Amino acid sequence: MNRNFESVLRFINLTTSGLLAGSLGFGEAALVPGWKEELPRDYARFSMEALREIDYFNAIGPLALGTAVTLAVASRGVNPMRRVLDAATAVALAGVVGATVMLTVPINKELEAQAAADYASDRSHSLTKNWSRAHAVRTSLGVGAFFCAVASSVTGRR
Repeated sequence: MNRNFESVLRFINLTTSGLLAGSLGFGEAALVPGWKEELPRDYARFSMEALREIDYFNAIGPLALGTAVTLAVASRGVNPMRRVLDAATAVALAGVVGATVMLTVPINKELEAQAAADYASDRSHSLTKNWSRAHAVRTSLGVGAFFCAVASSVTGRR
């Protein structure tokens, strides 16, 4: 891979990984496909029209994953530690996207489908606990992916 092209990919990967990790840990929306499904239907800050205008946010998670996979597979003549860090970044970002699409979004949909009640049922309590665990896992994976991307960018070539 051309050195300039690799530098651009590393910059994109580092930027998108940082945005993704920040949105998971500190923001109100995970910047991966399906994050809008996690918002309650009566979410007051955004109307659905405003959410449609920011659909490009859905591309941040897959873009981070795509650049990480490209760096892990296509980098030639780099430090073996750098390749390991690139692969770790790709695996962690795949975990973030997977956990969002397969765990937190379906759990949130099921929670919203339940009728309002005065007291929480055992099922809703269990779903809430599972959602919290899934969110903690994907946040940890996102932050870990960002740190691996930083370490890979700092690690020099051979």
